[in-house]
Amino acid sequence: MLAPALGAAFALTLAAAGWADTPKAVDPENDFGADIQGDVPGASAIEGRLMAPCCWTQTIDIHDSEISLSMRHEIRRRLRNGESADAIQASFVERYGPKILAVQPNSPLKGVFIGLSVVMGGAGIASALMIGRWRKRSGPKEPPETKRSEARDKWDDKLDAELKDLEDNDRGA
Repeated sequence: MLAPALGAAFALTLAAAGWADTPKAVDPENDFGADIQGDVPGASAIEGRLMAPCCWTQTIDIHDSEISLSMRHEIRRRLRNGESADAIQASFVERYGPKILAVQPNSPLKGVFIGLSVVMGGAGIASALMIGRWRKRSGPKEPPETKRSEARDKWDDKLDAELKDLEDNDRGA
């Protein structure tokens, strides 16, 4: 009687160990760890262009909410499956409306950026031309020539005498 009970207990233990090794299916919406970490080409660009629909104040790449995390997960999963960035972005616009985009299509920001780029480029060119002109104007100047007087005075004679005395002292020493 003891042998069949031990056999049954042993069989149940083996079965439980076998079931513990089988991986449990994880719901794709809840499997955030593997998808959020690691580099997925193009994911950060899309995440930076979409607003968090919970408060509409930050893009989902920096917002820390459940919906933002879910959206980042979905973007990375879809990119890994080979879907294009434009198609993913279009699906979010279809789902949440055009307000989901960080920069609206009719936004004047693009025009402002282009205008500022032109102004800054023109300022750079103008400053380079001004520096070139300043360099030409302040080119290397030669020191003014000093005229030597032909006449010798008493100080010239005194200086020559002192130099001769120094030379004689150096030779004799």
